[in-house]
Amino acid sequence: MKPEDKPKVQELVNDAGNLRSRNPEESKFKDWKDKTERKLEDVFGKGSEQVARFKALRFFDFARRPQNLKSAPLNEHERAEYLRGIEEARRLLQRFIEV
Repeated sequence: MKPEDKPKVQELVNDAGNLRSRNPEESKFKDWKDKTERKLEDVFGKGSEQVARFKALRFFDFARRPQNLKSAPLNEHERAEYLRGIEEARRLLQRFIEV
């Protein structure tokens, strides 16, 4: 990674931290995930190991929620799963900066 790209990836780490909400919003998460994939592709290249590792992360799947619960807050189990994915992504992005 070029030195000028480190702040770009650090911004993604910071943005991931901002997703840690009591009531996460699917749209904010999807926007962050899409933005992160695009920036990683810009920094490392589309077929890079870094992009592949990020895409391999298992995030909470909002689409699995029953239709009648789509707008309801996440329950504790769902929220824990959501936060695990965000934290794993944050750590992975941080490792990209440190290498």
